[in-house]
Amino acid sequence: MYSRGNTSGLSSISYGSNLSGGSHTRKPGQKNKRVQVWARVRPTAEFAYDNLELLPDGKSINVHQRKDTRRGVVNNQILDWSFKLDGIFNNAAQDQVFETVGADIVTSALDGYNGTLMAYGQTGAGKTFTITGATESYKERGLVPRALSQLFKEIEERPEFAITVRVSYLEIYNETMSDLLSTMPETWKNKEEGQDQAMVVVENQDGVYVKGLSCHLAQSEEEALNLLFEGETNRAIAAHSLNKQSSRSHCIFTVYLETRSRVQSNARYTISKLNFVDLAGSERLGKTKSEGKTQQEAMYINKSLTFLEQVIVALADRRREHIPFRQSKLTHCLKDSIGGNCNTLLVANVWGEEAQLEETVSTLRFATRMMCVASEPAVNELYDPVVLVKKLEREIQHLKNELAMHDTLTNRSMVSYDPLSEQKRYEIRQQVRKFLEGSINEIDIVNVRQIHGTFEAFKEVCMQMEADVEQKLREKYTLIDKTDPAAIAAAQQAGVNITDEGVLVGDTDGQGFGVGVAPKSAKADPSAVVQIKKKEKEKETKRGKGGRDAKSPVGGKSVSSPSHSAKGEREVKSPHPSIDKDRPDHEDAPTPVSSTGPSRADRLTRPSTPPSRTAKFEEFKQEKGVEINRILVENKEILASKKKAYADLAKQINTSKIDIDASRDKLERLKEEREANGPQYNEDGDVIISEEEFMEIKRLKDLKQHYRSGYDELKNLKAEVQYCQKLVDQCRQRLINEFDNWYAESFLNQTDDISSSAAGHGMRPGVILPFNPNQVPEDEQEKFDRLQMELLMNNPDSAAYYNAQMRTQRRKTYETAMSQPQPSLRQSPGIPKMTVRNKPPNMLQVSQ
Repeated sequence: MYSRGNTSGLSSISYGSNLSGGSHTRKPGQKNKRVQVWARVRPTAEFAYDNLELLPDGKSINVHQRKDTRRGVVNNQILDWSFKLDGIFNNAAQDQVFETVGADIVTSALDGYNGTLMAYGQTGAGKTFTITGATESYKERGLVPRALSQLFKEIEERPEFAITVRVSYLEIYNETMSDLLSTMPETWKNKEEGQDQAMVVVENQDGVYVKGLSCHLAQSEEEALNLLFEGETNRAIAAHSLNKQSSRSHCIFTVYLETRSRVQSNARYTISKLNFVDLAGSERLGKTKSEGKTQQEAMYINKSLTFLEQVIVALADRRREHIPFRQSKLTHCLKDSIGGNCNTLLVANVWGEEAQLEETVSTLRFATRMMCVASEPAVNELYDPVVLVKKLEREIQHLKNELAMHDTLTNRSMVSYDPLSEQKRYEIRQQVRKFLEGSINEIDIVNVRQIHGTFEAFKEVCMQMEADVEQKLREKYTLIDKTDPAAIAAAQQAGVNITDEGVLVGDTDGQGFGVGVAPKSAKADPSAVVQIKKKEKEKETKRGKGGRDAKSPVGGKSVSSPSHSAKGEREVKSPHPSIDKDRPDHEDAPTPVSSTGPSRADRLTRPSTPPSRTAKFEEFKQEKGVEINRILVENKEILASKKKAYADLAKQINTSKIDIDASRDKLERLKEEREANGPQYNEDGDVIISEEEFMEIKRLKDLKQHYRSGYDELKNLKAEVQYCQKLVDQCRQRLINEFDNWYAESFLNQTDDISSSAAGHGMRPGVILPFNPNQVPEDEQEKFDRLQMELLMNNPDSAAYYNAQMRTQRRKTYETAMSQPQPSLRQSPGIPKMTVRNKPPNMLQVSQ
C-alpha cells in the first residue's frame, strides 16, 4: 500500500529470506490470495538517490518529489509517497527475476492452474526487456524464453502425462487486433482455403478467447521459440525521444496446455493457459515530443491503459457489481486473466531518474491498486465425453458378462438382457390379455426387462379398460367433473341436485359398496402342476439309479471307487516294476555328445577359472588365427601407406594454396603499379603489360591447374583410405569373432559365453579415419558451423534458442528476397541470344 510519510536512510536490497518469506510463495488455492506485484527499477547512471529510497526489507520504496513552482505557491501537491509491494528488483539479473516471479507460475500451469505475467510501466522503463529480453543474447533472454525452457524440461520429467503445448501471439494496435503469427506457413494454408476471418473476442463457459486467432502446435522448445521470434519480428515499433525502439502496441503471448494421464484410463484431464502480457508504455507527449502517427498511437495507448486502470479499480471494490471489461479490446481479452481463478503477477517497471518521478509515482500507484484485486486459483478439470462414454460402455459389457456367467452357472443360459424388441413386447401383451381372460394361469418372466414390459402391458390394459368404461358411461349418462366449477354450475342450471362442492344431494357420507369374495372353484389349483413335475422327477431319479447299478461289475459297488481308480492308475504306469528295479541306470541312458563342443575328456580337463583373454588372443593369432592375422597386418600396412600419402598430398595442396594467394597478391601489386604509371596500349588497342606480370599470370594459371589436379587426387585418395579402413575393420572383426568361438569352446560354459567386445577387448568396428580440418581449407559455412558448435558445447541448453533464432532469420531473408520485384524483361526459355562486345577503337582521338 502507499501512504504519505517521511522516511530516511538508503541501503541495499537483500534477496535472501525476503524472497522465500514473501506472499508470492503461497500455494495456489490458498484463501485470501491476491495478485502479486513486484517492482523492477531500470538500471541507470543517473539514479535519483535523493528522491528514491529503497528500504532494507526489499519490499518498500519511498518517493520524495520537489514542489512544482509552476502550480503556484499554494497548492495541495503531495511530495512524499511510501509504497510497499511484494518485492523490488534493483540491478537484478534476468535469471533472478524469472526464478522469483515466473518459475512457480510455470510449474503450477502444468498442474492445471491458469497464470498471467504482466509488465506495466512508462515507455522506456524495460517492460519488453523483462518479458522477452534481448533476442540476440542468450544470457539476457526474458521471462517468455525462460518459461518455455522450463516448461519443456518439466514435460520431459513427467513421462506419465501426455502434455500438448499450443502457442498464440496477439497484438492490439490502435484498438485493432492482429495475429503476429499470420506469416507462418500454416496460416497461409488457412487463408488459401478461405478460413481467414475477422478477430472477435468471444466468451463462453470455458472462458475468453479470440475468434480468428491462429493457434500453433509446439512439440519442442525450439519450435516454441521459433514462434516467439517470428511474432517479435512482426511487432509495431517506433522511435521517440525516450526510447529508440518503443512498442506501439499491447502484445499477449499465450501458451495453452492440455494434460492427460498415460497411466490412468479415466476421462479426467486438465487445461490451462499462460499469458505473458507486454503492455505498451504510458507516454507524456510533452516529454516524448511525438507527432503525427506516433502521437495518434500514444493517444490510443494511454486510452487503453486508462480503461485497464478503471477495471482494476472496479475489481478491487467488492461492492461493485459491474466490471467494465468491454470498454477496450485489451481489458476484454484479459477478462479471465486478471485475478479470479488465475495466478496473476504484475511487474511494475519504473525509471529511477529524477526527470521520471511523476511517471514512477503513477506506476507505483497502479501497482498498489493491483494488489487489492483478489485471486483464488483453481484447477481447470474437464472430463472427456468420448472417453467417458467408452468407459461406461466397457463397464456395461463387463456387467453383462458377469450376468451371463451367473446365468450359465444357474442353468439360465437362455436369458437375454438386451432391450425388448417390438415382437417381444407384442408377445408379452398377448400373454397379459390371455392371463386376464383366464386362458393361462402363469406368465413366463425370466428377467427384469420382461417385468417392466409386463407392467407396461398391464398399464395399457387398465388405461384401455378405463377409457372403455368412461365411453360407455358417457353414452348412457352425463358425467360432471367435480373439480370444474363451470361444469357444476351448468349441471345445477340443468336441474341436477348437486351442491357447489360437487356432492349429490342424498348421498350417504362415509359409506360405499363392498367387494365380494370369489368362490373357491374360480381359483386355479397350482398343486396339480407341481405334483406332475414331482412325479416326473422321481421317475427320472429311479431310471438314473437303475442305469448306474447296471454298469457296476460287482453288485452294489461302482468301479469309480477312489481306491480302485488310484490303484489302476499306478498299475498302468509301471507294468513291469521288477525289471525296472533290476536294470542299472547307466545301461539305458545314452551319453550326450555335442556336435560343436569338445569331448567329455576335454571338459574334464578345463580349469575352474578361464585364462586371460589377452594372453590367449596372442596365442590364437600365432596358431589357429595366423592366416587372418597375416591378412590384417597386410591391410594395416596398406592403410598406413595410404594415410601417409594422404597427409603428404594435403600438405602439398596447402602449399599450393599459399603460393596461389602469394601470386594473387603480387599480381595485384603489379597491376596497381601499372595503373599508377598510366596504361599503355598497342596498335589493336589492347593493354600492354610487363613481362614480369605476364610470367606471374602464367605461373598463377599453372598453380591453379596443379591445385585442381591435386585436390581431385586428394578426394580419390580419401576414398581409398576409407575403403582400406573398412577392410581393416572387417578383418579385425572376423579375427575377434573366430577367437570368441575358440575361447568359448575351450574355456567357457554355455552360461558364461561373453564376447570380446562385451568384455572390453578389441576395437569397435566401423571406425573411420579422423578428419583433421587443419589439413584441408575450410569454407565460410564450415568455419561458422564449427564456431557455433564450440559455442553450444559451452552451454548445451542454448541450442534450441540459437537454432530458433537462425530459422527465423533465414525465413525472413527468404521472404525479403522473394518479395523483391522481378525484372519485367526476361528472355524466353529456349531462345539463344548472342552478345557482341564493343570493339575498342583502332586509333586514339587526341583533342588539341
